[in-house]
Amino acid sequence: MTEEAIAMRADLGLEVGLVSNDIEGQTRFYSETLGLPVEGNVEIPQVGRITRFRAGGSVLRVLVPLTPAAGASREGGFAGTEGIRYIALKVSNLAELVQRVTDAGFNVVIPIRTLRPGVDVALVEDSDGNTIELMEEHAS
Repeated sequence: MTEEAIAMRADLGLEVGLVSNDIEGQTRFYSETLGLPVEGNVEIPQVGRITRFRAGGSVLRVLVPLTPAAGASREGGFAGTEGIRYIALKVSNLAELVQRVTDAGFNVVIPIRTLRPGVDVALVEDSDGNTIELMEEHAS
């Protein structure tokens, strides 16, 4: 199967997983502040509990392990080390969401700015300090 054929398959979807010791803070950020609906919870025996947040056709999973996880290094910011360092969400209400993030007491790392013509972005942090890029594309 070609890469193009794989990319076009409707049954494929992206699910990204985060590990956190604080599901209340993560739920407050992703569901209550950004508006991602909680899709459900899954208990993984001897591992922990996953809470699933729906993001359009994708899912953000937050795993709270039975044994608390060690804190991640945030040195160098979101571009400072290799690995998954940020998540990008396409939104249609960027200014409103950045205001909600601010009002809820979460960190706005980079306020709204134009990334390129027709695309505005802001970088915010969830309750664990993970960087989330909020991106809004404007019709040309």
